[in-house]
Amino acid sequence: MAHIVAYNVPMARNMSQVTLGLDPNNALARNLQHMADSRHFTLRSMPAQYFIDTFFPEAALSKDRARYLPSRDAYSTVPAAAKTSQQIYEPLITALNERTRQQSRCPGFVFEDVAPRSPHPGRVGHMKPHICCFASESLQTVRHCDLSSRAELGYAELFFEVMPDPSHDFYTEAISLVATSQSGGIPTTVMELSKARGQHIAYVVEIFARQFREFFFSISMAGSRARLLRWDRSGCIVSDSFDIRTRPEVLCEFLWRFAQVPPAGRGHDITVEPALAEEGAVFEKLVTEATALQLGVKGPTLRQAVLQHYEPGRVMAVHVLDQDVADESSNVRRLLVSRPVVSPLSLCGKGTRGFWAVDTHTRRVTFLKDTWRSAAADREGVTLLHMAEVGVRNIPQVVAHGDVPHEFSGDGRMLLDGDYQSTRTDEFKTGLWLWPEGSKDIHVSQRRHYRIVLEPVGYDVRYLRGTEELLHASYDIFIAMQDALAKDSRVHRDISAGNIILVREYEGQTVRKGYLIDWESSCTVDESGLAVKAGRAGTWLFMSRAMLLDYHNKVQQTIKDDMESLLYVVLYCALHWLPHNLDKDALADIVAVVFEFRNAIHGSSVGGAGKLINAESRLYTGHIQFGDPAIKEWLDTVMDHMAPQPDQRELYKDKWLPEQLDAFWSEFLTTHKMAPNDRVYHDLTGSSVSLDASSSHSSDSESDSSVHSLAQVRPVRASQRLSNKRPLPATSESERARKTRSARSQPSPSEETPLRRSDRIRTQQARRSATAGCAPHGTAARATRGSAPGPHPRPRKGGQRPTHARPSRGRGGRDGIRGGYAARR
Repeated sequence: MAHIVAYNVPMARNMSQVTLGLDPNNALARNLQHMADSRHFTLRSMPAQYFIDTFFPEAALSKDRARYLPSRDAYSTVPAAAKTSQQIYEPLITALNERTRQQSRCPGFVFEDVAPRSPHPGRVGHMKPHICCFASESLQTVRHCDLSSRAELGYAELFFEVMPDPSHDFYTEAISLVATSQSGGIPTTVMELSKARGQHIAYVVEIFARQFREFFFSISMAGSRARLLRWDRSGCIVSDSFDIRTRPEVLCEFLWRFAQVPPAGRGHDITVEPALAEEGAVFEKLVTEATALQLGVKGPTLRQAVLQHYEPGRVMAVHVLDQDVADESSNVRRLLVSRPVVSPLSLCGKGTRGFWAVDTHTRRVTFLKDTWRSAAADREGVTLLHMAEVGVRNIPQVVAHGDVPHEFSGDGRMLLDGDYQSTRTDEFKTGLWLWPEGSKDIHVSQRRHYRIVLEPVGYDVRYLRGTEELLHASYDIFIAMQDALAKDSRVHRDISAGNIILVREYEGQTVRKGYLIDWESSCTVDESGLAVKAGRAGTWLFMSRAMLLDYHNKVQQTIKDDMESLLYVVLYCALHWLPHNLDKDALADIVAVVFEFRNAIHGSSVGGAGKLINAESRLYTGHIQFGDPAIKEWLDTVMDHMAPQPDQRELYKDKWLPEQLDAFWSEFLTTHKMAPNDRVYHDLTGSSVSLDASSSHSSDSESDSSVHSLAQVRPVRASQRLSNKRPLPATSESERARKTRSARSQPSPSEETPLRRSDRIRTQQARRSATAGCAPHGTAARATRGSAPGPHPRPRKGGQRPTHARPSRGRGGRDGIRGGYAARR
């Protein structure tokens, strides 16, 4: 049966239609983080022929090789080394596309130079691979796409990335063994190769986000030497290096077999297909109605909001089979989706994508979560169903859930373990061919593709309308946390802004209800209240102090850690979307120090210094004045419950308990009048940590710890912006609104804006992580000499803002090593 592939999946965007997480200004830091993470999931160097035989077994292919173009001298025109990448890839493209009337290198596929197809082909964040392979039927579609689009990565079947010289191979063992320079830093060559490797990974990450994929292949070239790479959600397998001039048959055989397998054999998820035209119309209509209910908007504002969930002409049908149900057509749900609300922006780990989805049978709007769960973990659907049975409130309802099979046969049989989509990188972590040095740092485990369908749909807490909704919805979350502990002996372990959704359950409801979602990282507790799973879990920005300091990954969380995380969610939302007296730079510094700061200790990330300092002295929050005094009172009181000041310790003794916090919070909501619509927009463009990366440091999600671009969300009332003046607490809502209205445009992702101080901090930290990943033992410490040895950032003196070293932006070109990333041509 022929399968139609669903190409070019839309990426998540905010309400101003800016793609989330791909701000070019932060691309260098992202790429260096990709490089640092890759040392934990890269397996090398598998013999190239074994690679081909393993992933394209000859027994599964047709014996007819009549269309095979002989390999002799296939790549003789490709130079062994060159000064620029272009001198390698231009003759290589010609050789790859060579064909006769009956024979070709890769039947049914075409190789294109897509590197120049960008408004800024030499800039990090705007680059595209040197060579992309497309199915022949996709070629004209790609060629007609706008240069500013990245559709090439939405249609790519594989790609080649080319370095001009064999010594530029960024997977060679020598790179990790190179000595440090006399200055104690990392040699320029190693850093530039680290950037190049990070860029290669960035392409793969984006391809996984723009396509429905089980795995993907790419080819890394250094001069005329090639390596074959296979990527999945557990990691990457890299072949040994071979010269395509002297061993052309290896690459020719790989491409021939690649062309012979069906889409699933090339890594496509064939349980997804393009929707029918009439289904697209139904999807648009029902999603528009759901958006109008949830946001209470009409006209142009509604049409703009719908675009967060719908891309005209790009609606897909995703199929879900309930767990432990026979594979029959009547048991398979067909769900229509378009633009996700979250796209995965790291390679290894859960790779979660979330969609508003329309069930074609019930015509109800639901939420589809598509993820790669740890094979050893409980299915989230099972957890939620049990919690619902015991009466846990304010959690989503499970409509359907199950692991994803390779395909739906409809033959009525019960599926076996091997019928489901699972990662394979983990199968080879003990291979005899593994390069021994660095193998101790490899942490890969099996993941299984999983889908869960939930109700109701809503918007996350970052779409709050004001102080009143923030505190009421957060209290709903606290109820869910208490119920889960009391009725199911369970802690959530990932309380974050991205895991709280606001739901309007009926027309006229003024304050939306809060639902606590994403229970996949949760676990039960023992009799003393300690989580039975030890180690970090959660989203870095909102982790408790104890979790951020747990570099050895042995601390067992309690409900108090979740309570602390909820406090940080409220504080974070208040700082970002409620009126206060901080200017942009002061706000950016507080966010960087309190929420985002991290440092490398013993090979692990450690943070929490800002939170520790603030708990002891209120250094960062004590001077903040909010437009609505109620939020200030709530924050101060809850902080006193958690960490009372010296003169209040007796008053707040034993107050940091769920029942004590509940007593305060419930009374507070009934005795205080709060502003219902005081939302403002504080422009923090350039912040580099994603709120959409759920469980970004989960103990079962090795590489979800990547630093990504912050998803900036504009308010529903897009005309409101924070002025340059510091608004003081106002006596009336109208006065507060007047003091906080001033238009400030948000830079587009293509604008080259200078790095803020907090961005420079994060870029420097990313550089250090990257150098630690590619340098020999002991190098990282020397490379970061002069930086703080522990997790503590430098506190302010007086009223001064913190000062930090300012690393180079790493701008430049792409074609040589010395040139860094300069223009390719």
